[in-house]
Amino acid sequence: MEITSNTIPEFEKLFREKLHLNNCKLKKKKQENNYEIITPAKDIFLMYWCEFPEIKLVYQPIGIRTQQTMVYEQAIRSHINFCVSNIQESMKLNVN
Repeated sequence: MEITSNTIPEFEKLFREKLHLNNCKLKKKKQENNYEIITPAKDIFLMYWCEFPEIKLVYQPIGIRTQQTMVYEQAIRSHINFCVSNIQESMKLNVN
């Protein structure tokens, strides 16, 4: 996937919109391409990448991992996949 100067901001905007639907918050960390996702249940996930779109999502064990944690994790992973696919599709359309 060819990364343009708009790719990451587009991904971030779309991803924030999707997370907002689940009442989750996205905080950009000081390190480049590092984000913290906080769920309403106060679960924390770290999202990062070295080479976009190979995105890693890691649960931060701050408490007991519950069934609700797993539901949020699945939703976040689904949002990531949706946003990456959406951006890849729009890039294909712009090339043609």
